[in-house]
Amino acid sequence: MLLQPMPAAHRILLALGGALAAALAPAGRAFADSEALSVRELFANPVLEKPALSSDGQTFALVRCQGDLQLILTRPVAGGPTRAVAKLDDPDMRVSWLEWANPNRLLISGETRRQSAVGVRARARQLFAVDADGENFRWLGRKWPRFGRDLLTVQFEDEIIHFTPDDPEHVLLLFNSPYQGEWPDVKRLNVATGALRPAQAGRPSVRRWFADAAGNVRAGIAYRPDDSYELWARVDREAEFELVIRHAAISADETFLGFHRDPAKIYVSKPKDGRDAVYEFDLREKTLGKLVFAHSEVDAESLLLAPSGDGRVIGLRYTTDSPQVYFIDAAAAAEHRGLSKALSAEYGQAVQVFPISRSADGAREILHVSSDTQPPVYYLFDRAAKQLFALIEERPGIGPARLSPTKRVTYQARDGLSIPAYLTLPRGRDPKLVPLIALVHGGPWSRDLIQWDPEVQLFASRGFAVLQMNFRGSSGLGVAHLQAGYREWGQKIQDDITDGVKWAIAEGIADPDRVGIYGVSFGGYSALAGAVKTPELYRASAAYAAVTDIELMLSEDRWYDQPYEYAETMVGGERGDKERLRAASPLRHAAEIRVPVLLGHGVDDPTVHVRQSQRMAKALREAGKDVAYLEFPNEVHGFLLEANRIRWYEALIAFFEKNLASRAGSSDEGAAP
Repeated sequence: MLLQPMPAAHRILLALGGALAAALAPAGRAFADSEALSVRELFANPVLEKPALSSDGQTFALVRCQGDLQLILTRPVAGGPTRAVAKLDDPDMRVSWLEWANPNRLLISGETRRQSAVGVRARARQLFAVDADGENFRWLGRKWPRFGRDLLTVQFEDEIIHFTPDDPEHVLLLFNSPYQGEWPDVKRLNVATGALRPAQAGRPSVRRWFADAAGNVRAGIAYRPDDSYELWARVDREAEFELVIRHAAISADETFLGFHRDPAKIYVSKPKDGRDAVYEFDLREKTLGKLVFAHSEVDAESLLLAPSGDGRVIGLRYTTDSPQVYFIDAAAAAEHRGLSKALSAEYGQAVQVFPISRSADGAREILHVSSDTQPPVYYLFDRAAKQLFALIEERPGIGPARLSPTKRVTYQARDGLSIPAYLTLPRGRDPKLVPLIALVHGGPWSRDLIQWDPEVQLFASRGFAVLQMNFRGSSGLGVAHLQAGYREWGQKIQDDITDGVKWAIAEGIADPDRVGIYGVSFGGYSALAGAVKTPELYRASAAYAAVTDIELMLSEDRWYDQPYEYAETMVGGERGDKERLRAASPLRHAAEIRVPVLLGHGVDDPTVHVRQSQRMAKALREAGKDVAYLEFPNEVHGFLLEANRIRWYEALIAFFEKNLASRAGSSDEGAAP
């Protein structure tokens, strides 16, 4: 077993000085040194992370990292012994999350390889439980006979859909055994023994189940083979499920968001004036009800529930340049304003504040506090006493004096589309003719925003300006902006990125002789596509976990994480479309790349197969190009292990510092980033 209980002799952590004591102390913000940030400072595992508050608000748990060794700690909120209750010393398993099932029982989700996978590199999460004092450690999984063989394979996944506060010995678990196919049911899991009882039987095509505030399973989302989205729901647990919403999966139509306090209603998302808005929906009449929230510029995202756990919706989340909440509850709005004001005054800047863990009654909760120039800090908020207590900070050695702020800019694409973007300039440098990194986000149906971003800060601290573009195809900015990127990989999306770089050059911000491009996943694809399509614009291109051959990606159903119908609509791939896809695939044009290239990929990537980067590296080498390729065993679509993360970012920053250094006779001759 990869995750182990701590031996009794080591349950009390004796060495509470040094890094642990410092990280448990109130945040210090007097660091005035403006020297360049090291990769280790930014990308080493935080000393302490993932704090979780017990359901009675009396104890919190967290993860302490020593390199890739992870210790699970618990400590009373009021003070007392800090106990190490479990450890992960095998790099093949990492902590995903911590949650308390009841005041004494802590659940630990550990991510590892999916042992039942055949011919694919997939990941799975396993669920463990331990008491707050380190006793009664248990794996909560099941072992199943492998089909036709005597070997054993792994248990269910760990997706908990409800913590059932009225039944503290159980949680509701989304469950899928090796024998029942791909449609999960819901089980009631005993957190002390691991015993399972049926709670909701699976239904054909239903992939997700949802429980209301009382723990009743009352909604399920299905995706049919004909590419339709269905919502099955009921007004109470005694009623039969009914089909209440059905439409094409990609269409801009009603999508389930959550439950209303009135059991005959739910909340749904549906576009209004081109932006996703939130409406009530009547389950009995199967009709759209009143508008709850709409924003004129961006999409509504999710519901904010009352901390009391009664299921009451108190606000709606959305993102402008940073995460925001529209409150429909006046008292909650006033409380949030007070917390934001107090914490912003504490840090001398506007900070983003949002809850991540709370007690069952909502009397106490843990707040995540951060900004573009403030690494995450966690506070305990005592609602009754109206007091804040600093718990831990993830990177206590990094303060605002060493970081560079990010600001919003806007530029026009060549066809007139307005592109919102974010520019970070290196602190202390004249913002003229600076070496620039075009940092391209993944997806492409994702988006950038102003937030704590260690990649941005790494580049800025080394003298690079950073430009992040929300090109067409980015999400959150309305249906038209999203759909404008459909089937535009390497084409209009790439033009938007190119136009952003040219805007920065025209504004005198970027040195035209020192521009690099970098991204992960789709961002990595665009970094390579840019080196192919506009080789005169860039001096270097770096890509991690990049798609290099679109046609190959679409053919690998077991790797690509969207149904084929999504891919065909959003990317392409229907018959007769191969030439367009090949023309937009960097792998097919490796010989046209004229700049140095750095590639990286995790061997266990379940989203983009490692062969995408392997083939690109091979093609570049055979074409006689300047290419370096780093491969990371045991890694996924990102990084799980500290050593691999540091290795990549050390190589990445060295790559750009070398290749974006000044040329003789350039506008900034003699200066290095």
